[in-house]
Amino acid sequence: MNQTSLEYRVARLEALRAIDDLIADLGRAFDAGPSASALRPLFSDDAVFHIDQYGSLSGRDMIADGVAGNADSGFCWTLHYLVSPKIVLADELNSAEIEFYLWEVASAASGRAYWIGGRYLATAIQGAERWMFRSLELQADLISHYPQGWLPKPDVLADA
Repeated sequence: MNQTSLEYRVARLEALRAIDDLIADLGRAFDAGPSASALRPLFSDDAVFHIDQYGSLSGRDMIADGVAGNADSGFCWTLHYLVSPKIVLADELNSAEIEFYLWEVASAASGRAYWIGGRYLATAIQGAERWMFRSLELQADLISHYPQGWLPKPDVLADA
């Protein structure tokens, strides 16, 4: 396909938008428990998720089940902000190199609150039905305990 054709340009924009959706779906799946059933379709069968210095998970099922299983001993509540994606599509529009930032608040199973910040490096491929991660790597720059912890939302905003 000619890279200057309207057809190619539209297909490129559709791919970029689908990858944006993939990133958004990742954050929502992490924040939904995390949900193994929501994570599973986001990864290829041969995907690898490297989690900073804490280890790696290989394969769609191990990633989904491993991340979801972490809620019992690791982070049981999270709020992910996945922002500023930089997406470099292959000329064939079937794969991409991706980098995006992470800002997260989290609660550990121990009850401790954390601030987490860093970046994700990823590769994605066009699957039969959707874009999927083939590799995902978290590079955490900040994992900091927040001693005050998360307080309940106030009933009213006084002195705002």
